[in-house]
Amino acid sequence: MRLVLWSVVAIGCGGPSASMPEAAPRPEAEPQVPAPALAERMETFTTNGYLLAGAEYWPYSGSAEIRYPEEVLWGFYPEKGVTAPGETDPNLASARPEAIACARKAFAALRTFVTSDPPKLRQIIELGAAQGYVPRFYLWTNDYGRADQPYPPGLREARLWYWKRKAPEAGRPPGYWKWESSLTQRGECQVPRADQIERYLSETLETVKAAAR
Repeated sequence: MRLVLWSVVAIGCGGPSASMPEAAPRPEAEPQVPAPALAERMETFTTNGYLLAGAEYWPYSGSAEIRYPEEVLWGFYPEKGVTAPGETDPNLASARPEAIACARKAFAALRTFVTSDPPKLRQIIELGAAQGYVPRFYLWTNDYGRADQPYPPGLREARLWYWKRKAPEAGRPPGYWKWESSLTQRGECQVPRADQIERYLSETLETVKAAAR
């Protein structure tokens, strides 16, 4: 009797004679940034003449919009009470570790992007200098980890775009390329996509060419 029971248990637990269903195929993984790049500490850098000048975090909470610039956190690793280089007021809070992790992913992607020296970006800088285009970047990370779901104003798209000052300011550049990423409520880190980058550079280059004629 014990022998019979033992056989039944063995089969039920996936013994040699048990018929196991085939495992479902795993979904294709999202391309990953190489580990050495992600391990690199975020800081300003210059590559191919392009400068990453700094970083900013937008920590959304509830359903309210962020008060700019008071509630924006400045620096690569913002800490409460600490004034980032180039700023005049201390940060009101510290950036969440999850947001910093997303910023690091975006940082690595940005370094790869400028290292490739995209031809259209180079043309925009060369032809559009008089129009206020400069080779300076700023890392921007939206943190929706504490925002309502859904967030009424809508989540900002992860994208590359160019910000220009409304009026010139002495001692300050006329604008920056914004490398904007978003951390969703579910913890997904979205960085600028290749198709959006290509489309934006193409449209901007046409605008610059038209204005230079």
